[in-house]
Amino acid sequence: MRGYRQHTRIEEAFMDKVFNTSPNLHIPTLYRVEPDRPYQWLARGWKDIKRTPVLSLGYGLFFTLVGYALMLGAWNEPWLVLMFLAGFLLVGPLSALGLYEISRRQERGEPVTLRDTLTSWRRNPLGISLYTVFLGLIMIAWIRFTSLMIALFFQAVPDKLQESWLALFTTEQGFGFFLVFSVSGGLAALVVFITGVVTLPMMKERRQDVITCVVTSVRVVQHNPAPMLLWALMLVTLIGLGFATFMLGLIVILPLLGHATWHAYRDLVDREVVA
Repeated sequence: MRGYRQHTRIEEAFMDKVFNTSPNLHIPTLYRVEPDRPYQWLARGWKDIKRTPVLSLGYGLFFTLVGYALMLGAWNEPWLVLMFLAGFLLVGPLSALGLYEISRRQERGEPVTLRDTLTSWRRNPLGISLYTVFLGLIMIAWIRFTSLMIALFFQAVPDKLQESWLALFTTEQGFGFFLVFSVSGGLAALVVFITGVVTLPMMKERRQDVITCVVTSVRVVQHNPAPMLLWALMLVTLIGLGFATFMLGLIVILPLLGHATWHAYRDLVDREVVA
């Protein structure tokens, strides 16, 4: 624990600070980090997994099994599967709450139990609940927008797409549907990323309100464009690899990204709140 804090102080000495310029919000001091810092977040996340492999991989296994259950129920309708995949990217951060708690307790030298991770939401129940509503509204808006685009271009989901995955890439309607779906889903995921890159970890540790945490996330991205771009590409690539392995890879990838997100928060947000 002492070594971790000393290592953190040494790193902070070489990072640029960005101070709060909004007196009405208790936004903490932020740090500018080097463009390749996300690689370190993954390395630290992997160390967290090795310290608590049963709990960390257990989370990955649980959410992978949930994914299998949802996919099997909609497999005969490809467009529903696509909806599930995009929805996972939008609300996925909520599934990592327990993983954040594991990393938080590890760095504090505290014991970690399953009960601690399952009840970690109690540290800020109102804030986390409101952020869940916020993510739900984004998802609903995305679904409505996608439905509107489909109605304008196709009048309905293409019949062949409802029957076969092959139609997604071999028919003009299928490809058009996929393009509209991907663009709208990508924009929604971008909003979630920018507004949530450190939101949940900050809520858990500081117990601050949704607006302050969301604004902090936006400013983190604003002041760290290069590392945030790399981090976003890593998230999309690793999650894509997880689904490409028929979701088996998600057993490891989900906890890895969850722990790494906590360490991203640690590097980007100072531990002292600026009044």
